[in-house]
Amino acid sequence: MLDHFEQRLQQLQLYCRHKSNHLLSGHYHSAFKGHGIEFDEVRPYNVGDDVRSIDWNVTARTGEVHIKRFHEERELNLLFIVDHSPSFAWSSAENNRLYSAAQFCGLLGSAALANNDRIGLLQFSDEVNDYLPPTRGRSQLMRCLSKILLPPAQVKHTCINQVLKHLGELSLKRSIVVLISDFFTEETYQENLAILARKHEVLAIALDDEKEKSLPSRGLFQLTDSENCQQQTIDCNNNHAREQYLQNMHKRLKHRQAQFSHCGVDLLTHGLSDDPIETLLAFFHTRRQRVEGETGG
Repeated sequence: MLDHFEQRLQQLQLYCRHKSNHLLSGHYHSAFKGHGIEFDEVRPYNVGDDVRSIDWNVTARTGEVHIKRFHEERELNLLFIVDHSPSFAWSSAENNRLYSAAQFCGLLGSAALANNDRIGLLQFSDEVNDYLPPTRGRSQLMRCLSKILLPPAQVKHTCINQVLKHLGELSLKRSIVVLISDFFTEETYQENLAILARKHEVLAIALDDEKEKSLPSRGLFQLTDSENCQQQTIDCNNNHAREQYLQNMHKRLKHRQAQFSHCGVDLLTHGLSDDPIETLLAFFHTRRQRVEGETGG
């Protein structure tokens, strides 16, 4: 008999594989191209083939029209960088941020495997916790999802700068790097993010609990920091206290967006009650429009 954790893991993997195969694999392939094309074969010309592909040397030698065929050289790495701190794991929803992070990794990871790409995982909190180097295979995806769903160890703070600096020092060829966190930190990580974005293609996914962005209409609201255990009580009947909380939250969201925008890194914001499939499809649609606009195609 499978225990509850293993059952949940298998259900998640099957859900992501099904959704990805039917909805995401083609979009993923189009969004994240390989590094070039390499020669495949020369074959006889068929009606409808692009005449620009004709191999004139072989055609002259054989007396029959032949064309050159090429295939995309992918060999891509998809590396998930996932926040595994207690503050990130906390949520007011039944499925917390770690489960939502596992959904995104499962969906994108399934699409990567369908395109013969490698996948890897790096988890962090106050430091780099676990690292699974990119490799192919369904078992690799299951290892990644399993690690993401494990309860986090207690730490005093989360350090995004530390993991960004570590990534910049890894001997990795150009990869697709997917950062997943709430990115609610006072630190400025813009410099290390920019260095990473020059070396790799970076996508950030911010997972938000909507209840953190608002307050109850009345009563006392108690906030507890999951890492340092400090508590703060807000009187929601006090309009000034409510306004101050909302202003601070607005500043944090604006600061978060500014750091990614300055580095030219796409930041997806996803509420825990939202559908991750819809979030990813919207991103791929926006990305395709942007690329077509830049190329005039």
